[in-house]
Amino acid sequence: MLKESSVLPRNIWAHIHIPIKPLQRACMLAVATAFTLSAGVAIAQSSVIKEDQAQLKADKAAQSAERMQLKADQKTLKADTKSGRMAAESKDADKVYEDRQAIKGEKKDIATDKRGSLQIKEDKSVLSSEQKQLKADNKTLKADTKSGRMAAESKDAEKVYKDQQALKGEQKDIIADKAGLKAH
Repeated sequence: MLKESSVLPRNIWAHIHIPIKPLQRACMLAVATAFTLSAGVAIAQSSVIKEDQAQLKADKAAQSAERMQLKADQKTLKADTKSGRMAAESKDADKVYEDRQAIKGEKKDIATDKRGSLQIKEDKSVLSSEQKQLKADNKTLKADTKSGRMAAESKDAEKVYKDQQALKGEQKDIIADKAGLKAH
């Protein structure tokens, strides 16, 4: 059996000759420092989170404004197209329209000219060149429309397209902001 003297003393610090008060102070200082540093990190993180939340809110407001602008531009496009305004026509379509109008005018001129006159020969020559121009402009319009070139788009359609692109950009920003908030 063990003697009572071989058992550890009740106070384990009794055999160590380090004053307890300075040791306690050092431990308390270490604990206080740990708490202080962790509180600073928590405050810094909450600041970043608040900034992310503010950015998310701003992006949602911008997205809302873009949606309203898109709806307004779509209404304008629809109204201009319905009324036949030139703002609803593309540059290429405008050229085709002008070519058709020129052909109509030449045909009227030919109808009023005397047969065999020099004027009718001149008008027929101009009509032929206008028809060639119409064919070329139609070909350009179809090619530009097929390739998606903006020359085949009207000003109104271009505005709608740009609004849609801006809306997509805002949506990407919102997704990024939400991901940033989840990461914190």
